[in-house]
Amino acid sequence: LTTRAHGYQRAETILRSLESYPRRHGFMPHIIEVDLRDRTPHGIMAVSDFNKLAVGLVMVRQTWPALSERITAFLDAIEWSRLYHPETGLLSWGYDFDRDAPTGAGRLWLTADTRSAVFMMVATEAAPPEVWARMERQTKETTFGRILRGYGMGGLFLHAMDGLFLPESDTEVGESAGNLAWQQIQLAQKRGYPFWGWSNCYMPGKGYTEGGYLSEHVVTPHAVALMLDYYPKHVTAALREMVRRGGTVPPAGYEGKSWGLRDSLDMRTGQWDEHYLSLDQGMLFLALMNHLHDGLVRRIYTSDPLVQNGLRLLQPHIQHDPSLRNTWETRDAMPWKNRSKKETVPPSVFEVPLTDFHSSDPARLQIAEEDGVAVLDVQANESTAPIHAEFTFPPQDISSLSALELDLEVSASVPAGAGYLRIHLQDRFGQARYAHFKLDPNRKRYRIAAEDLLGIHIDETAATRLHLVFWRNPWFYQSKRLEAERCLLKLRAVRILQGDKMKTSGERP
Repeated sequence: LTTRAHGYQRAETILRSLESYPRRHGFMPHIIEVDLRDRTPHGIMAVSDFNKLAVGLVMVRQTWPALSERITAFLDAIEWSRLYHPETGLLSWGYDFDRDAPTGAGRLWLTADTRSAVFMMVATEAAPPEVWARMERQTKETTFGRILRGYGMGGLFLHAMDGLFLPESDTEVGESAGNLAWQQIQLAQKRGYPFWGWSNCYMPGKGYTEGGYLSEHVVTPHAVALMLDYYPKHVTAALREMVRRGGTVPPAGYEGKSWGLRDSLDMRTGQWDEHYLSLDQGMLFLALMNHLHDGLVRRIYTSDPLVQNGLRLLQPHIQHDPSLRNTWETRDAMPWKNRSKKETVPPSVFEVPLTDFHSSDPARLQIAEEDGVAVLDVQANESTAPIHAEFTFPPQDISSLSALELDLEVSASVPAGAGYLRIHLQDRFGQARYAHFKLDPNRKRYRIAAEDLLGIHIDETAATRLHLVFWRNPWFYQSKRLEAERCLLKLRAVRILQGDKMKTSGERP
């Protein structure tokens, strides 16, 4: 795309800018004002993003040796050990500059975008190799094969992005990524959709997805491209069809530009998003480079001595299964079949029993049954973590879901504006369809159409739980938060509506 000299100039300029910013323990904040007027590190460094800075610098060090000494000094200053807690074996997901301390402590998801941070901890010997085996997996045995739950199953990019650099397609991470992609391919054919490729992206007209809750109608090209090493025929066919359907036509006002595929497509409307998101374009481009040039990106990355040390140390903990390649080839050879059923599904209603309930925090959320009504007393005045009211029911096939309907009354709220309530409809694997709605003291019924539920179920034949979530300080969809310090709700009914043109009697929202 450019000359070697120009590429070097750009890389050196970026490196010089990075070097000019004061770091703390080698870390940089999660967000930096672009004009750099304030050069004091504030806020949070999230390793999910910061680790890709380290990965990128390793790539640059291998590409332009003239920058190697400066980059090595930059990388050596990163105190990865501050994120590892030897007394517990746990890992922190970030660093809080205002407290000058690590934040969060857990095992970190193996199939998430924090994976390269843990790799760097091991490669620099800031953490023992055994930490890899202790990372969170939450294995799910599905009809599509073993899938690791990952970061809320927030889409393919979480599983596959680090695989652009690390050899993973025949490891347990690759197994999970390939099976999750296969689940998406099968879902697309079952629904009669022209495409698959669900992952975080800009949704046309709705902004960026948050918390891994994806619209079933919106797909993104970069998620498809990330699966080139697994299903090259399916991926190539999908990308070519995306081009044919106008994905590379620039937005109005930018006629004549050749900027590649836009960030996402709404399959209901045929509308392409107006954005070209650099994060997603970068993944798409690097995936193409790996596929077209014999793993070029991985070869550059794994040629670095630091990376080689990490791979050597982790060799006992990363098992390779050559038979997985046969699985990917067999699936890739299967023709695309639209198995969508065209017949009308008769309307049906399942009323969730409100007798089997559980509070995630009884001190802040008390649930009681009064004459078939679930009374929820929420005292969230000091709440930072979400509070869940869980209702369990026998497995329900919700393949034809049309809406959720709640008969819900706000009896009291302090302050009066209660704010937003969140609802999760979970399958047997804990994968949720999600929505939020504003509580209204003058309203007694809420109806949420299936198309407004974000998220994708791994097994929609077995929905088993419904959660009402009260969250005053959410980290996704932050404006849709619970405002009340205390509120009293009466939940009279929850109905799962299925079939075409579903209607129920009573008050309409």
